Amino acid sequence: MSLVGSAAFNAVMASCMFMPLLSLCLLSLIYGRPGAFMGFIFMWLKIDLISLMMFLLAPIPPIVALVVYVEAMRVLGMIKVDALKRITGLEGFASAGALKILGVGYVSGVTVNALFALGEEFGWRAYLMSSLVRYVEILGSVIVAGAIWGLWHVPVILSAKPLLEKCFPWMPLELALVNNVVSCIVLSYPLYLLLVSSGSVLPPAAFHGTVNALWQIPQFVMRVRDEHKYRDIAKAAVTSVFAWSVAIVITLGIGEGCSSLIP
Repeated sequence: MSLVGSAAFNAVMASCMFMPLLSLCLLSLIYGRPGAFMGFIFMWLKIDLISLMMFLLAPIPPIVALVVYVEAMRVLGMIKVDALKRITGLEGFASAGALKILGVGYVSGVTVNALFALGEEFGWRAYLMSSLVRYVEILGSVIVAGAIWGLWHVPVILSAKPLLEKCFPWMPLELALVNNVVSCIVLSYPLYLLLVSSGSVLPPAAFHGTVNALWQIPQFVMRVRDEHKYRDIAKAAVTSVFAWSVAIVITLGIGEGCSSLIP
């Protein structure tokens, strides 16, 4: 348990986010194509007006989704308000006071968290999904790449098992694994939308980084009653789907809006 909460553990977990990118680099060296790898990096690390605008707007969908999710769960009586107040100083996110917390999440999402997220976005979105979409179209690409991305997190979840058992006693390890895979499939869609709309990995990295910055909060304040465990889990799942549906609609709007501004 002490290892899971240590700075060394967090550093290793953060470093693992670069593994997809490092794997591509290693494969390019094995196959003698380092030039192609560098070309791939520079192609997807594009910075122009559209990609910059979308990079700065990309944290908005996960922030809105978080507010929708927490407030809906609070109405359903599934938020531990005392725990939320202890963590954030707030009883909910639908208030002006939440702007500070959400602002910190935004800044983290477009700075250090976006930097770490680049390793995964190069690997899972720019390479894997862009390759898969030629054969199985976007829906198949989202499902396959999202499932692989989710399964790739299995060692992390297993290593954090003591923390999961302590903080989420209502969640069996099997459910945590399934939840992670499903979440990665769902998130793969807006991340890919940002990638293809901007032609750059920067906007999906900002979206991904913001999720990592803020979406741990509801996990630690969610209330699940033993006598209604499965009903409460089902409520949380439906609420999550609704919140991320809102995020996807906003993501589509960002892509279309930014593209229409540039002739």
